[in-house]
Amino acid sequence: MSVHVIEIKDLVKKYNGRSAVLDGITFFVDEGEFAMIYGRSGCGKTTLLNILGGLDRPTSGSVAIDGERLEELSEDLLAKIRLEKIGVVFQDFNLLMDLTVTENVALPLRFSKKKDDGRVNALLEKFDIRHIANETANKISGGEAQRVAIARAMMNEPKIILADEPTGNLDFENTSNVMQMFSLVRKDFGATIVLATHDKELASHATTRIFLENGKATVEQ
Repeated sequence: MSVHVIEIKDLVKKYNGRSAVLDGITFFVDEGEFAMIYGRSGCGKTTLLNILGGLDRPTSGSVAIDGERLEELSEDLLAKIRLEKIGVVFQDFNLLMDLTVTENVALPLRFSKKKDDGRVNALLEKFDIRHIANETANKISGGEAQRVAIARAMMNEPKIILADEPTGNLDFENTSNVMQMFSLVRKDFGATIVLATHDKELASHATTRIFLENGKATVEQ
């Protein structure tokens, strides 16, 4: 039987009394799925990812990650969920430019207080960035930077990867390479991926597609 690792029920998000950005949306994502959230700019993709990541709270409705309802958790417990269960990949990479590739990948260990136990080197190999391990982040290409960001997101072995327009700054070749990296994350690590994009051409990579428009969500499988 499939397990819902993400459950969104009747989710509403409003800002300052304005009309709802998200207006009563409901969907579920099973463990190991690749869910793509797509729609035009301003449709609420980033807002939805921020709520899934516990960075923003819904106006009403419920959000459950791995069985835990986020709206019922304190800020400290939300931070614990983010650290232990969620990895995040950003459009602009969010690497620390004066650190090496190895140091960027290892960065989550500083917060989790876990020991390396060889995982950093394993991730460098897995995401094909061993050859740039000692380069500082300001000296690598955009495609390489996004692979570093994905490797860093996997450092604490999260169950879920949230990716916000991760190919938005990349050309066709690097977009293809990065999408292959996400497929590898599913296959080799068993992680669930939720990727937000305006590019419907990426739909072929997803097992579930969630179309956002006018605050509503349409689930396509």
